[in-house]
Amino acid sequence: MIRLQPSRLDVVVNFTFSGRVQTLPMQEERERGRIIGLRQRRLATAEWAASFVPLLAEARRGLPIYADTGEPSQDAYARWLTENGILTRRQKKIWRSESVRRLFDIHIGLIDEAEREFEIAMAIVRFKMRYADPAARKALATEEETATNERASAIRDALRLAADLRGQTYEDRPVPERLRLKSVVQTGRRQRRTARQTADAEIAEEQLSLF
Repeated sequence: MIRLQPSRLDVVVNFTFSGRVQTLPMQEERERGRIIGLRQRRLATAEWAASFVPLLAEARRGLPIYADTGEPSQDAYARWLTENGILTRRQKKIWRSESVRRLFDIHIGLIDEAEREFEIAMAIVRFKMRYADPAARKALATEEETATNERASAIRDALRLAADLRGQTYEDRPVPERLRLKSVVQTGRRQRRTARQTADAEIAEEQLSLF
């Protein structure tokens, strides 16, 4: 009987993925490398955007606020950033309203990256499930739960960053029942969760509300 562990495989299986036939351990390692690369890029982008939170807060204290939006115009932000010598992501000295808009919408790209990380992780879990015995499925269930919670955390962080950039308060929103993720792992019976795992799972469900 083929038995799988959550972080490695005890057998070598040839399979086709992305149009190429490779051994499963090699392919899993490569796909996990993709997740790491995406995550590093996402975190670097978030760190850069977060550096603008105090700058934009300072700008709002000196710029006129529009009644309909409750904040300065993007043109006003662009002028302020340019006049104060703040460089764009591409190290340019001139800010334009489009550049400010992309900064305020940075969370969209961050969430997209988090989704790509999650999709790759779930593709690994789904494939390993084909060869997993009941004991191995429990380990895969933990792997799936970890990926789900990491996705939720990344979404929460991206939305909080978007609110912080605009000087707004971020609040979690409940997720509708119809939009909750369904497990791809079939363990045969409900697993016991620790109090921490239960809390993390509840947070994960709440963060999916934007979908």
